[in-house]
Amino acid sequence: MERAPEDVAWMALEHRQMHLETLAYMFHNFGHEAKTQPAHEKPSSKRDTAPHNDWREIPGGEAVLGKARDGAFGWDNEYEELRVMVPAFRMQRYSITNGDYLQFVKEGATLPHFWTERNGAIFYRGMFEEIPLPLDWPVYVTQKQAEAYATWLGKDLPTEEQFHRAAYGTASGKTRPYPWGNREPTPNRGNFDFRRWNPEAVDATPDGDSAFGVSQLVGNGWEWTRTPFGPLPGFRPHEIYPGYSANFFDGEHYVIKGGSSRTAARLLRSSFRNWFRRDYAYVYATFRCVEN
Repeated sequence: MERAPEDVAWMALEHRQMHLETLAYMFHNFGHEAKTQPAHEKPSSKRDTAPHNDWREIPGGEAVLGKARDGAFGWDNEYEELRVMVPAFRMQRYSITNGDYLQFVKEGATLPHFWTERNGAIFYRGMFEEIPLPLDWPVYVTQKQAEAYATWLGKDLPTEEQFHRAAYGTASGKTRPYPWGNREPTPNRGNFDFRRWNPEAVDATPDGDSAFGVSQLVGNGWEWTRTPFGPLPGFRPHEIYPGYSANFFDGEHYVIKGGSSRTAARLLRSSFRNWFRRDYAYVYATFRCVEN
């Protein structure tokens, strides 16, 4: 490693961090009897209702996607920096909760992967145990399910640039590296960096709110967008790993942003882009709606 080029070393380290999260998806599908629950990992939800999900006004302004070639490491799909003017829109303050989504299920939608129904009751299949459905936790769904819910509500999923505007933009026009500002990620800002194996309430970390008062745009669950995963202008495949991104520019994968409880802090940078197929059910991905 000492002789490896710096970008190759970062590539190896970050790829390992990504696979630590992927392993969590695999572990989650093991039977509970095969796992031992840490003492601190007890369910955090004690409420039987979800918080009211009001709307935040996001004024029109510039969204900054990607990153400049400034010498700091980035994956090939993060380049080049792209500045986009985004018209004003409204975004839900919180991610859609299990409680919100339950109403959709009652009207005929299928159960998300992490839910199970038994004797007429619905439970959440957590990492270490099955518990009564925590109504104030974010719902984890596929992009197809998220889009279906948004349509049912008469709304839309955000685009990648709308996510950036809501998460990193400010009324003054400046952009910030994190929703809460310039400070490095800390536990009071959100549920990330392997802090928990399970989600927590969508209103648990107000210190992580964006400049526009939108909560948990980073942590507690990746956020689906309606943007197909594709290259930013100026994209060049990395010569060491040419297929890392380009193999998935197929119109079948969609951008997810933010991060989950199992996402390493280093990957919480605003330029980082993740992606999965629309029907991939195992990722810790939630969503929220927008009004255009």
